[in-house]
Amino acid sequence: MATFVHLTSHRNLPGIRRGGIAFVKRDGWRPDRIYALPVTREFNIAHQWLRELRRMGGGTIAGVYFRIPDDEMVEVSHYNGAPVAMRAAEAVALMLAAEQRDPVAARVADKVSKAVQRSRALPSSPEGFQVTISRPIAKSEILRFKMLPQVTGWRYMPGANGMTPCGCICCMKGSFGIRKLERRLEADEAAGRTPKFQLFGREEKSFARVERMKARSASPRRDKVG
Repeated sequence: MATFVHLTSHRNLPGIRRGGIAFVKRDGWRPDRIYALPVTREFNIAHQWLRELRRMGGGTIAGVYFRIPDDEMVEVSHYNGAPVAMRAAEAVALMLAAEQRDPVAARVADKVSKAVQRSRALPSSPEGFQVTISRPIAKSEILRFKMLPQVTGWRYMPGANGMTPCGCICCMKGSFGIRKLERRLEADEAAGRTPKFQLFGREEKSFARVERMKARSASPRRDKVG
């Protein structure tokens, strides 16, 4: 039997305890799949999606651990790649092998690999993988529930730390820190500095704030007379 972990909001735990893991209808997720990863030796790899799920509004994320037969067919994919069908035991073996590689070096190799870029081969880096199961998980298949450290994993994409943030407010609306980035951009524009990044999809009131800041900085100061 292969053991997997499904990450979900703590708000979903009562329903899962009663009826198992059901399909979820959510933008960007397949409505006919259960998302999970094999439980392997590396805790950070098996639970790597935690911070990204939190960023997407999942609240406190918990782990639901379950077992399925070794020969059950699942699909393994990278977050931006085509899925590959294989048995559950093969998915576990794939992740066990991948987590032995250095993630930074593996990401560099994946970027120059034509087979990986054209989705003819799975990436060698263990980061960014996901396993999907084409049926709900029964209550009897669940082993345990666990509250997890909320700082595990990556956000946006593997290796995103230090990279220029995504510049589209439309797709980042509601995300943590997006308004802070917008205010920083407005301050740079008002001061005549070249911004280090651009944000697309800004509203008119954002440009109006820039004009007001420019007007305040251009107006002469009046010394207060005591």
